[in-house]
Amino acid sequence: MSQEAPPPFDAVVLAGGRATRLGGFPKPLLVFEGATLLERALAAVAAARQSVVVGPGPDAVGAPPAVRFVLEEPRFGGPLAALGAGVAELGRRAPDGAPWVVVLAVDVPRSADAVPLLLDAAVGSARAAAAAEGGRGPEAIVAEDDAGRIQPLLAAYRRGPLTRVLAGLAREGGLTDRPMRDLVARLDLLPLRLPAGLSDDVDTWDAAERWGIGRPDAPGGTARQEDL
Repeated sequence: MSQEAPPPFDAVVLAGGRATRLGGFPKPLLVFEGATLLERALAAVAAARQSVVVGPGPDAVGAPPAVRFVLEEPRFGGPLAALGAGVAELGRRAPDGAPWVVVLAVDVPRSADAVPLLLDAAVGSARAAAAAEGGRGPEAIVAEDDAGRIQPLLAAYRRGPLTRVLAGLAREGGLTDRPMRDLVARLDLLPLRLPAGLSDDVDTWDAAERWGIGRPDAPGGTARQEDL
């Protein structure tokens, strides 16, 4: 990893959704290695100039009161709508915000290892663009998993293009229930293959058990068979 300082960035943590395959149990409250997934996500973006969590408020997930929470409208409108709500809130709080926006789903257990690699790639892409005549660099650094699939909810986006494309999609029928591919299809992406496991997420109790992730009231914080 580069020794250069990461670029200035804001962050949007996506912590909502119905968690249907977890029986409705809130993902932010799942515990991994002694901390909730929300606590781990917020720690992963602790260097952000400002952070917004899109999902249930602090009373529901036990977050510090200082953390800013918003909800997409209508509720459960999907990740693209949630991202739009988070980016809009960043803009309201600081219209001239950081040039990069890190987007992070709350259910990525190793986000603290993944985010620095995304930011390091952002530094490298900016350096390469500056060295290239007329170069502008990618508009997003997007994690790529072991199978070569991009993960747009684990990514660093340039603020300008991200805001522009979200606004365009909103005008063209709204963001609710639209797939994230509608966003990334309009951006110049740099896929970043991450080491094994760094982009994994937790959508089921089976996946949680493999990671040693569970309810906060389970012995050792791990999933129990009776919870599955």
